[in-house]
Amino acid sequence: MAVETPPDVHLEIDPAVEEAVHRVLNSPQFMRAETQRKLLHYLWLNRHLPLSEYAIATEALGRNSHFDPNTDASIRVHISRLRRKLKDYYGETGEHELLVIPTGTHQLVLQPPAPPEEHVEAPVSEPEPPPTGIAWLRVHKVNVLTASCILLAILLTATAGLAIWQSRQLKAAQLHPPDKPNSFWKAFLEGDAPVRIVLPTPIFFSFKDRPSLRVRSVQVNSFDEVKNDPKLEELEKMWGPIGLEQSYTVTWDTLAGIQISRYLDRIGQGRRISFEVTRDSSLLSLEQANVIVLGTDNTLRPMKEYTDTMNFVMTLGEDRVINTHPEPGEESAYRRVYKNDPINGISVRHVEPSIIALLPGRAPGLKVLMLESRDTSGMVSLLSSNAGSNAVEDMWRKHGSPRFFEMVTMTELEGNTPLRSWPVTMHAYTKAPPSKNM
Repeated sequence: MAVETPPDVHLEIDPAVEEAVHRVLNSPQFMRAETQRKLLHYLWLNRHLPLSEYAIATEALGRNSHFDPNTDASIRVHISRLRRKLKDYYGETGEHELLVIPTGTHQLVLQPPAPPEEHVEAPVSEPEPPPTGIAWLRVHKVNVLTASCILLAILLTATAGLAIWQSRQLKAAQLHPPDKPNSFWKAFLEGDAPVRIVLPTPIFFSFKDRPSLRVRSVQVNSFDEVKNDPKLEELEKMWGPIGLEQSYTVTWDTLAGIQISRYLDRIGQGRRISFEVTRDSSLLSLEQANVIVLGTDNTLRPMKEYTDTMNFVMTLGEDRVINTHPEPGEESAYRRVYKNDPINGISVRHVEPSIIALLPGRAPGLKVLMLESRDTSGMVSLLSSNAGSNAVEDMWRKHGSPRFFEMVTMTELEGNTPLRSWPVTMHAYTKAPPSKNM
């Protein structure tokens, strides 16, 4: 990211300062937090201008023109996170704390280094000359010998302890080497790009006159879509202006993300993994990493340009997957099925349809793995087991071994516990990675 000033501001920038700002923006701490990175860059470019929360929301973070800082505190929250992240960065790197956002403001300030303290030597009386080295040793020879023996004993103990620890670590590594990745993950992990697991943060709404209340509508997936649900507009009339709230992740998708992380760690790929949430994530990730996204059509709205190009479509409520262009022998829809307990007729088991899609990222060699389901844990179990991976590979070969594909799977659950998952059908994905608005 270039560090430059706006066209209407002409200032001399110390190259050392510019380099320091560039170093912060491109540090691992900020590369993993795109929202804070964009916000910091905007504040740097406009550091000499008076900034309002409205300007920051609409110009830096892409909010619409209806943003109201009186009812939406999200900008103050982002500024607070950025202030803390800058503190963490300087604490971790040990660099001079150059960029500061004073508490209670949203203005970026350059903090010059503190001048070195002047050292004034106090007058001292002429000391008596110390005894010579040989004379000193004669006086303190017992203490010197005792201290030397103690130091030697400590060094020997530490060396022995280190040797024992290294031996145990080596034996443990030999006894428990990393598992081998199954065929599916071996293909996904090809290359050395990082792996970013993105968890969905659904849209909730708050109301000025009911500050303790949070409302979620499955028909609304962004702040601009409030009009899609007339009941939200009714609530706004009753309880005052509506505000945005995105501070929760979906439990099942979070647990599934942890499952994926544990599997990748088990096969020796843990160092490549990082987590994001859709609230703070930027689709620039698609140009920097292999991305794994989990959720439903509602919570995967940031991936809409992918889902709009796919053949398989998950319906609202996740009760079925529509096959928009069935091939010979395929069904036009794959539906949720309930199984009855033969003893008392109560439905205790059900089969859920899901979508697994392996899609191209926006840079050569990168991939997007989309797991779309009401409960993504079943799909993770399918992909992280050898038997499940083999079933996926068999279907992949039957459909011509496409580089990218979308697949329908079914998962049988008892309550919320997945029992088994299996692939049903697959289509090749031949579209180019979407680029508009992404």
